[in-house]
Amino acid sequence: MNDNIEFLINEFNVSRETIEKLNIYEDFLLLSNKNLNLIGKTTENQIYLRHFIDSAQIYKILDKKLDVIDIGSGAGFPGLIVKILMNNSKIEGNVILIEKSAKKCKFLSDLSKKLNLFIKIENKRLEDFDFINNSSVVSRAFKNTLDTFDLLFKNINQIKEIILLKGKTYQQELDEAKKKYTFKLEKFKSITSDESFILKITDLKHCTT
Repeated sequence: MNDNIEFLINEFNVSRETIEKLNIYEDFLLLSNKNLNLIGKTTENQIYLRHFIDSAQIYKILDKKLDVIDIGSGAGFPGLIVKILMNNSKIEGNVILIEKSAKKCKFLSDLSKKLNLFIKIENKRLEDFDFINNSSVVSRAFKNTLDTFDLLFKNINQIKEIILLKGKTYQQELDEAKKKYTFKLEKFKSITSDESFILKITDLKHCTT
């Protein structure tokens, strides 16, 4: 057993069945990446660490009683990993993946069937999506923080938290966002990169001055 699988078992108490699902995910991702730009080629030999564990680390932070909405889902990170962990924990959570690329949506749909996951996939741009229920928005490798806030703000009454996986430019992005918005922030150091952080944003409002 490699260290990354052992980490998932220890950290999230994942079952053998869940590890089997992740192995299916890895194989199908590598196969599909030959024709689709799903993940960087240089990360293909580090899928568990760079993609699975990186996505999984938000699981303990988010409110699983809310709808979890993954914006710009791409290869399913982090939303599909969240759904797999919910199933592992016997949590009947509602996860929605928003992805504007029809080809990537086809990948997500085919993968969900292979993994026997009930998950909603929305083939549309974020600005065309209307939030219905109270939601936790999650995002990885989407847009910068200010652009993300701008796109989400029309639905802010339904958004209870925004969780962003960010790299080393996170502080610069926050400083830019603070020129237009006020918000409460919790910051968590990434377990997969010394330069990365997870940002949990609540109470997002336009600046009044």
